Amino acid sequence: MGYRNLSPQAMVNISGPWLDPEQDRKVFTSLPLLAPLVPAVQEAHDRIRTTQRLGSSLQQQTKALMEKAIALDATHDRKLRGAYNYLGALAEMSDDPAFAAAVLDLRDRLAPAGLKAISRSYGDQAGDAKLLRSRLDEASEKLLKKLKTPEGPLAQVVDAWVAAALELEKVEAQREQLALSAPSNTDGATPREVVNARNAWIRVVRAVETNLALEKAATGEIADRLLGRLR
Repeated sequence: MGYRNLSPQAMVNISGPWLDPEQDRKVFTSLPLLAPLVPAVQEAHDRIRTTQRLGSSLQQQTKALMEKAIALDATHDRKLRGAYNYLGALAEMSDDPAFAAAVLDLRDRLAPAGLKAISRSYGDQAGDAKLLRSRLDEASEKLLKKLKTPEGPLAQVVDAWVAAALELEKVEAQREQLALSAPSNTDGATPREVVNARNAWIRVVRAVETNLALEKAATGEIADRLLGRLR
């Protein structure tokens, strides 16, 4: 068997039964030339399993953060787009030029980039959200609190998109930190660590094969039982 082509799952399926009291451990430890190898088998087996668990955990964390970021971005975009279009519609419907001008002024203070704001980077959206209040004067603040939408005061809609943008910034920071601390491959370890773990497992398994061939107490049935998964 070409051990170097084995997947991590195949590796643990081979060495696992040798360590399991409910499977082959009793037979394995009953053989004088194999019993001393148990600690080495355990260590090699655990290293393969650990890299798999790390990879799975990191992938799950990354996936969860990505899903959260997507949901927050959707909220930000939807609320911003709705408020922007709502204010534009109010100005179009109004017969009062002064009111229409005030509404459009508020709209442009809230979203100076217009609807292009929803296609900006998460960092830019967060930065824009932090500056939003500084762009409002007393008149626009008053109008923002006065205007109503089917979801409540327009101010609440704006607060919702600001909150989403700021939370999105935090999630992105978490994702970046996770990426920095994550291994450089999906097996949960650096390339060097993966090679070392696999090579250690292969050396141990070859030692098992060699010692079993020298083991006088090992019958053909025992050899087939212990090495059957290798063939």
